[in-house]
Amino acid sequence: MTENTPSLENAFEETPPPPQRPARRKPGRPKGISSDETRARILDAAERIFADEGYDGAALRDVAAAAEVQLHAVGYHFGPKEALFDTVIARRSAIMSELRMSALKAARAAAGAEPIPIGTLVRDYISPFVLSAGQGDPGWRTYAALMGRLANSPLGTEIIARHYDATARAYLEEFRRSLPGVVEADVIEGFSAMVAAMLGLCADTGRPERLAEGAREHRSPTDNLDTLVTFQTAGFQALLTLAKNQED
Repeated sequence: MTENTPSLENAFEETPPPPQRPARRKPGRPKGISSDETRARILDAAERIFADEGYDGAALRDVAAAAEVQLHAVGYHFGPKEALFDTVIARRSAIMSELRMSALKAARAAAGAEPIPIGTLVRDYISPFVLSAGQGDPGWRTYAALMGRLANSPLGTEIIARHYDATARAYLEEFRRSLPGVVEADVIEGFSAMVAAMLGLCADTGRPERLAEGAREHRSPTDNLDTLVTFQTAGFQALLTLAKNQED
């Protein structure tokens, strides 16, 4: 990790501050509230409403009401809805990407010239997100729900890609090295299935408890991390076995 990289133990204790912007006149700000606090309130409110209503269902007037600011303050600080949504995603994605890339750097150093073990790649990619949903402050849990809801939305996918694709491609490069002979399409589909499972786990809908008909205690995403790592690792290894069998 770099000197400023947060550790997994403390990365999700608080909501990150809003991105900085040049000082300007601040219309629509409640009396006695700083510009940074106003921006944070708007982002927190927008995060909750995007998570509850989806991108298309979220209205800027509802964001303003939830943040207790005038409607024009939302546009003043963040621009149109798409720009606000982009900032909501960016605020936490920066920490998520930094943690993942720091873990990948350490894994590369440990592996040297050898491929990184598949289980290490799986754990290093999914654990920051799972831990943020399982033990982070309420804002992180809302963010996990938001990402799960918007992952299959065309606009949501486009904006999420803007902030997460560079890290995903770095991991895919290592998955390819660790899965020799597996065709490109299968590596990408396996990675996509891993992300989908991660998002589904963190949605924490209570469905496993319903399926168990009360015989299972509620488990947080963190409680299920090892199970998910084991399951996804086995899936990638099955692709590798299939590729080797096809060569024979």
